[in-house]
Amino acid sequence: MTDLFDGPRSPSLKADFSFGVKPRRATLRNVVLQGETRKDSGMVKWKKITLLLLAALAIFVWYAVFTIGARGTLEVTFFDVGQGDAALIQINDGKQILIDGGPGKTILTKLGSAMPYWDREIELVILTHPHADHVDGLIEVLKQYDVKIVLDSSADYHTADYAEWRRLLEEKQISVVIARAGQRVHLSDFAYLDILTPLENFVGASPDHIHDAMVIARLYTNYASNYGSPTSILFSGDAERRLEFELATRMPDLLDADILKVGHHGSKTSSSELFLKAVSPEMAIISVGHKNNFGHPHESVLKRLESLGIPIRRTDIEGDIKYTF
Repeated sequence: MTDLFDGPRSPSLKADFSFGVKPRRATLRNVVLQGETRKDSGMVKWKKITLLLLAALAIFVWYAVFTIGARGTLEVTFFDVGQGDAALIQINDGKQILIDGGPGKTILTKLGSAMPYWDREIELVILTHPHADHVDGLIEVLKQYDVKIVLDSSADYHTADYAEWRRLLEEKQISVVIARAGQRVHLSDFAYLDILTPLENFVGASPDHIHDAMVIARLYTNYASNYGSPTSILFSGDAERRLEFELATRMPDLLDADILKVGHHGSKTSSSELFLKAVSPEMAIISVGHKNNFGHPHESVLKRLESLGIPIRRTDIEGDIKYTF
C-alpha cells in the first residue's frame, strides 16, 4: 500500500492524501495430488473422500471470490453496535475505511462478517471524538488489525479509554494524521472523503466540550448508484447544535448530502432545523442502541425529520444498514 499526505496547500489548510490499491492474496492454488496406486480399497475410499472435500473447498473459495467480485464499486455499512457509532466504507479494490468503532468488542464480529476472511488490514480509521461509545471498539480494532493510518483531532481528553487508544497508536507506530477542515482523502478514482471539521487546531487542547473537536466527513462518489446520480453521505459523529450552526452558516454548500448519519444518536442536542435544511438528505440514518438509557432518538428529532419529509432508518430496529453503489 502506498499513501500520500501532501500537507498544507493553501491558507485554508487544504491537504490531500490517498491510498494505492491493496494487493489481493491468491485465494486458490492448483493442487496436484500424486501417489502410488494401491489395491487397498480403504485407501482408495479415503482418496475419493479427500478429492470430494478438495472439490467442495474449491467451490466454496471460488464462490467467495465471485461474491466479493460481484459487489458494487463502493459499499457503506452502518453497523448495529448498540448505543454507539461504527460505519465501514469498502472499495472493491480491497480498501476499507472505518469511522468509529462503537462500544466494546462488537465491532470485531461485524468486521469479521463484512471483510474478506484473509484481509486483516484497514487502510484508514477515523475517530470522530474520544467518547467511549466511539473509541472503545477502535481500541480492539488496533489490537486485532493492521491499521495503516488514523485520522483524529488529537485533542486532550482524560479518560482511561482514550489513554489506551493513544498508547496503542504509539506502541504500534501507526501514522496519525491530524484532522482539519479542508482535507480530502482520495479513496479511488471515483470516490473521496472531504473533512469538514474540526474548524480549528485542537492538538494538545482540552476543549470545554469535546464535541466541539468533532471530526465530520462527507463521502462523495460519482459512480452510478441506486439514486441514479452522484451520491454523498455525511458522517456527522456527535456534532451538536453549536457546531451545526457554524457549518450551516459558514459552508452550507459542503453539507448537501443524499444520506445523513444523524448526529449524536438522535439526541435533542443535535439535528437543528437549520442544519437539516442545509444537508437536505433523502435518508436519515440513526445509529442507536435498543432501549438505551438516554432516550435516543429523542421524539423532537424524529418529529423534525418527519416534518421535513426525511425518511428514517434505525440500527436498533433494522440492525446493520448497508448501501451499495
